[in-house]
Amino acid sequence: MAKNLVLVGGGHAHLVTLAKLEAFRERGHVVTVVQPSENHYYSGMGPGMLGTTYTPEEIRFATRQVVEQKGGVFIQDLVDRIDPVARTVFLRSGRTLPYDVLSFNSGSYVPQTCVTQDKGDIFSVKPIEKLLQARERIVEWADQEVISIGIVGGGHPPLR
Repeated sequence: MAKNLVLVGGGHAHLVTLAKLEAFRERGHVVTVVQPSENHYYSGMGPGMLGTTYTPEEIRFATRQVVEQKGGVFIQDLVDRIDPVARTVFLRSGRTLPYDVLSFNSGSYVPQTCVTQDKGDIFSVKPIEKLLQARERIVEWADQEVISIGIVGGGHPPLR
């Protein structure tokens, strides 16, 4: 009996499933991937992109392209909520998806609710695409005047 497999996010935990997507399709299963961008960016290379060691193209995986080439369904959207009793995913666009199996690898989220003023020049590191915008803004500022940059947080503390 065919099943609906819904993957939320195309990150590292789903890469093997995406690589074997054709095997699921051959068994008659429907595989749907939902994520907000056509690409998955590798966060470990984000600082290198910020510092211009890497281009955005060098640190991303073409999720939509891979999913569609292997016969899956790609939906560029965000998940708003899940009804586990009805086995339904509700997307931000208003669309709903039934599922038999649901897996999440949607990455982290940096809440900015503590910012009460204009957020125009405040950049979070997630999603990684925001780092490119931050770099462009820093370069723009640096060409105009002396600047001061504040960094809140520094990643995982060293292991002891």
